[in-house]
Amino acid sequence: MTSKSRVPLNAILLSSSQFLRAAIGFLFFLFLARRLGPVDYGKYMFAFALAEIFSILGDIGLHEYSIREIARRPELLRERLAGILALKTLLSSTSAIIMVAILPLMGKDQETSLAVVAFALAQIGYSWFYTSTIAYAARQDLHIQAFLWLLEKVLFAAAGVAVILVAGRGLVAVAASNTFVQFFGGVLAVWIAWRKYGPFIMKLDRARWAGYLKASLPFGLIVAFYLVYFRVDSVMVSFFRGDEEVGQYNAAYNLVSALMFLPSGLVAALFPKLAGAYRSPDDNLDGPFQKTARWLTVMSLPMATGIWLLAEPLVVTLLEETYLPAVSALAVLGWVLPVWFLTFLQGNILTIVERQKAVAAVGLVNMILNLGLNLIVIPRYGFTGAAVTTLITELVGLTQMFWLLRRNISLTQTLVMTLKVAAITAVMGLLVLALRGRINVFAVIAVAAAIYAAAIIILGIIPVAEIRDIARSRSASGGPPEIQPNEGL
Repeated sequence: MTSKSRVPLNAILLSSSQFLRAAIGFLFFLFLARRLGPVDYGKYMFAFALAEIFSILGDIGLHEYSIREIARRPELLRERLAGILALKTLLSSTSAIIMVAILPLMGKDQETSLAVVAFALAQIGYSWFYTSTIAYAARQDLHIQAFLWLLEKVLFAAAGVAVILVAGRGLVAVAASNTFVQFFGGVLAVWIAWRKYGPFIMKLDRARWAGYLKASLPFGLIVAFYLVYFRVDSVMVSFFRGDEEVGQYNAAYNLVSALMFLPSGLVAALFPKLAGAYRSPDDNLDGPFQKTARWLTVMSLPMATGIWLLAEPLVVTLLEETYLPAVSALAVLGWVLPVWFLTFLQGNILTIVERQKAVAAVGLVNMILNLGLNLIVIPRYGFTGAAVTTLITELVGLTQMFWLLRRNISLTQTLVMTLKVAAITAVMGLLVLALRGRINVFAVIAVAAAIYAAAIIILGIIPVAEIRDIARSRSASGGPPEIQPNEGL
């Protein structure tokens, strides 16, 4: 099968895998949060967030850089992959050692410390897994990557459920089971790559390591800025306010971030048209942008409204009453969805017009602003303040990206379209208010969604013909570049 003929299969399998991973991850998050309770779940998420921040040191952009270089020159795969694997093992091991070394300075209890150690060690196995995906991406065998990503998620969730339900263990055992899964997945992924593309030249290639790191640094900075921005709030809430507030905050955060797989699927369907419209940095990309932005706005505005109006029944139904304090944060974070969706699209367009440095600059500004505001807000207002800070920071990021794309897209047209969708959404919101408390929360959502969808189609916001086009282009799409939203847990 040629690379070209694999594109539809790759797109379908990657989309299916991503959806299933998101569904499994969401169900496991609900299970874990309910079984552990806010305090232990907060400890778990602190360790997870800290490991994600330190994972920056385990890659430094090598993944994205290596995919680009090997895709351009496939003959480099056999020559370089072993050296990249050795380098990433060294980097992830160094990151794990640093995490463990600073543990005594954090003043955390034994359970939290052991969870941190488990997540630190898991970085090493994950680095093997992640390195092997360079081969699959460069050779366009993304169906293998899709299978391995899904397998990893299934094993992680199954192991976590088993250690809690069967062994009766807690957060440390769940974190340790993740370490086991990451090492198993890493070994399996490397073995498959070796059998399919190898044997690789067993050369550490240390002389090239400095060059690799220098060339990959721009990619690494983008990842670093966004990872710190997305995860540092949990770490700060832990130190300023304690484990229970971390659990409450991440319960709300993960309910919202579970929906972040949606824009990547839609952008993947329309990405070829966006890329095909580009010839020079000043090209007008407004047509394909407005079409995609309209779809994203139509999806995200009612979600934000529904989360805002139904935050309490959603929390009680999905997470039980122990998480009622999370309602305020959830109501705020729901409004982050429309901003997230649009900035995800804008980030991909900035990549199309070859302005990766601009994406990195936006990430840096967002990170600094988020850190500064959280230092002021979290000590006084806790995790709800962190949620407000996230919303403010995302709005600032959205504004920056609109300014950077001012030559390529029309802000006025986006605003007009948003106001039309907002008017329909407001009517839907009134319906939700009328039904809230009278019928089951999911019945409210189903009724409101059906009426809203009908109104969107009848009023011509989304024509039926366009829905058919999206479905057809989705099956033939090669997908967007790897600027992915935060998946959460």
